[in-house]
Amino acid sequence: MIYTVMKIEEDLDYGCEEKSENQPVMAVVTLRSEEGEEHICRMPDARLYDNNITEGVRVIFNEENLLQKPLDVKHSN
Repeated sequence: MIYTVMKIEEDLDYGCEEKSENQPVMAVVTLRSEEGEEHICRMPDARLYDNNITEGVRVIFNEENLLQKPLDVKHSN
């Protein structure tokens, strides 16, 4: 299923403990499906940055349940 990234926010909720040094910085990503359904997920912030996933971009979940840009989507210039 293809989603559009609607919002990306830094995940600041670590419960009653501080974030450990080896724990990656996470982002809360709000997605909207082509059918209009919203989905919220947590994703490593570095993953989004490294793959140039920003608000308005179309994405899918890969086999590791991580967001990536679909390979067959045509981009308009």
